[in-house]
Amino acid sequence: MRKLPIFADIVDPARFAVRDNQGMKMRAIAVWMCAAAGMSAQSGMPGQVAAPVVNLNVVAKDARGQPVMDLTREDFQVFEGSKAQRLVSFRRAEPIAKRVMQAEPNEYSNRAGVAMSRVTVILFDLLNARFEDRGYMMNELTPALQHVETSETLFLYILTLNGTLYAVHGLADANTGPGKTAGAHPWTEDIKALLDDASRETLRLRPIWIDVDTRVRMTYQALESLADLVAAAPGRKSLIWISHGVPIGLGPQATSIYDQVDYTPLLRRLTTILDRAEVAVYPVRQPESLAPGATGSAASAAARQSAAGPDGLGITLSTETTLEQFAELTGGHAFMTPDIRGAIERAASDARMSYLISYEPSLENWDGKYHKIRVTCARKGVKVETKQGYYAYADQAAEGDREKAALETATGSAFDTTEIGVNARLIVYDPANHEADLAIRVDAADVSFAKAGEVGTGRLAVSVAGYLKDGRMEMFPSEEVAPRLTAEQRETALREGIRVERRLVLAEDVEKLRVLVYDRESGAVGSLTVPLERK
Repeated sequence: MRKLPIFADIVDPARFAVRDNQGMKMRAIAVWMCAAAGMSAQSGMPGQVAAPVVNLNVVAKDARGQPVMDLTREDFQVFEGSKAQRLVSFRRAEPIAKRVMQAEPNEYSNRAGVAMSRVTVILFDLLNARFEDRGYMMNELTPALQHVETSETLFLYILTLNGTLYAVHGLADANTGPGKTAGAHPWTEDIKALLDDASRETLRLRPIWIDVDTRVRMTYQALESLADLVAAAPGRKSLIWISHGVPIGLGPQATSIYDQVDYTPLLRRLTTILDRAEVAVYPVRQPESLAPGATGSAASAAARQSAAGPDGLGITLSTETTLEQFAELTGGHAFMTPDIRGAIERAASDARMSYLISYEPSLENWDGKYHKIRVTCARKGVKVETKQGYYAYADQAAEGDREKAALETATGSAFDTTEIGVNARLIVYDPANHEADLAIRVDAADVSFAKAGEVGTGRLAVSVAGYLKDGRMEMFPSEEVAPRLTAEQRETALREGIRVERRLVLAEDVEKLRVLVYDRESGAVGSLTVPLERK
């Protein structure tokens, strides 16, 4: 079997030439009603797209707190500092049932005509909770989860006393996505029994003595691991973090064994990872002891938190700042009271409808510093919510970042992505020679067309990934599809789709293919998994 390239190699045009010379049979894309198709030196391959962009997931609400769903690109203006920014893409992100193109014989579709709810993960943080609050807050979870609107894309983890993640109901075990059994028993109906089991497992752990610095670093490591798990789900994700929080820094004091420690770099790095994975964080803080019968006033509890913290050490812990920055830098909302149900409802409301907006700062802006963002809406009475800034790390200013990141997410996801409707079928599959011909149809209604007179031009990147039985993947080069359609042609394309064909020579043991369609105008993605067998 020939060596499979890693993803970083795939986006190198030189690698494509090598693969072609080694016998890669790649028939030129045949696009129905396309006047221009093929590779574009200006915008074709990942690594050759223009400058880096900042992506915003913007929630718009009216005076009653209800989502506003009919705003347009012209309604928004984005400022970085005091300077207005040029928007390079705009689209709505709404988990509604998408239209489905009428299937042709033996076709697969990435749409089932039902809405895909946004993933919400609850993390109950035992590691950073006071002893007297752990059982009480676990009991508070039961009524909060029993009243959720839907449990199909709701997941629950516990950050244990030894810094590991315990899945009460985890993403890896969930019966969600394509193929989910209709009418399956909601796991939240068994939440009391599940939490009783979790309590027995997690509260009996006997970790070694953990100092504050170790606890903070364990927390960040666990949150990053959770971010990796959640990133594979499509679209905006919500992380509800129930915690006392961790300090933003440790200051030297007479009773402290520490020098001064600043955890801001850890926070910046993790919130950047979460933001790029489209994860909005909704911290729910436990500001003082809440257990029935606990003694002491709120003021004295707050003083104890500042003076000693959960570990009883004489070290200043600025936990509120940490939780607030997690929300501000990811576009979530910080709850400084233990309102678990309110956080779940807020995250669900924000996920129902949002706008994905990208703008393009100058390369000089990528200076490693914090850049404040302000988004305004021209329509009166509309309040917009999004992340309030970002850290402009120079290593994120790589060209072509949007397309590469989108393809990486789509290939690594357990779900097919439905922002763009995709149908496909195997025309020919020859296992003996490891060859496959795919007929692909892209829903023209989901494609952004730039108007020039009576003609609209789209810019799509179409690629295919092959998944092997041993878990490895091979990625075939993207090719640009640039349909130029008159109004009459577009009406036909809306009915029949934009047609594309790919001929592939596969590695041995490939068991399924995934078609990937990326809209270079809007940043939208569609993906469809096709088993290597006829229906």
